[in-house]
Amino acid sequence: MATTQAVYVQNACKSYDNKEVLKNLCMHVPKGSIYGLLGASGCGKTTLLSCIVGRRDLNSGDIWVLGGKPGVKGSGVPGPRVGYMPQDIALVAEFTVKDAIYYFGRIFDMPEKKIDERFNELSSLLDLPPESRYIRNCSGGQQRRISFAASMVHMPELLILDEPTVGVDPILRER
Repeated sequence: MATTQAVYVQNACKSYDNKEVLKNLCMHVPKGSIYGLLGASGCGKTTLLSCIVGRRDLNSGDIWVLGGKPGVKGSGVPGPRVGYMPQDIALVAEFTVKDAIYYFGRIFDMPEKKIDERFNELSSLLDLPPESRYIRNCSGGQQRRISFAASMVHMPELLILDEPTVGVDPILRER
């Protein structure tokens, strides 16, 4: 069953100190679907996503992503099989827009020509700022779009976005 799902979470429990954040959570996301994880602030959405991408471990329960366990060697998670855009901007302020996208493309050993193609596609799709603009000189919404492009540059099998539309104008959201 876990191998037929993009994400398979079974009886997930996660606590910090004495605060239970996830309690026996079950979630199955079929491959090829778009899935929205909704809930109140502080209910554990970001914690769950961090566990799914292998940044945190559960206290108990199971998570399978694309048929493998996050963090297990050879699973590709974290790694090239998953694109992840965290809730907080995680870009280097001293990079230009183009540098930021190329940086992430190189992390995934993409050929320069493929990075060029993807940069041009994503620039158009996401209306990225001029390629020579420094990240530190971009607005919050522009930085979110650059972060979004960085998570997609390597064409991952699974894309996980934590609060992707915060700070993005409504017209661009629709696009």
